[in-house]
Amino acid sequence: MSDNQMLPPLINEPLYLQIQRLKEEVEKSNLKSASVKPKTPPIYTLEEKLVQWIQSLTPAQLERPHTTTEVIKLASLTGKYRTRPALQEVAQLLRKHGFKHKRSWTNASRNQRYWKFIGTEK
Repeated sequence: MSDNQMLPPLINEPLYLQIQRLKEEVEKSNLKSASVKPKTPPIYTLEEKLVQWIQSLTPAQLERPHTTTEVIKLASLTGKYRTRPALQEVAQLLRKHGFKHKRSWTNASRNQRYWKFIGTEK
């Protein structure tokens, strides 16, 4: 055999001991990385996000009407499977937390639907 070709290193340690040693190394590195991992932010449900948004509103903001799309944007609501939540779910939650569904029949608002807060203030 020529000197240019390298031979693999001699293995004196049995294979099961190598595997055990590698597993221990991985466990040690996992323990180190687990302590360094940043905490993930809590995941809020649609209702929790909506309630937080309602509680953050001032009395003047509560008096003004909001469209459903405004509520979704302002409360940063996201759906379970899509970027926007189902409008029906948002409507149910708004009713549950003191909002009443209205419609403006004026030409300027183009018959737009909106939500008016009727419940008790915070």
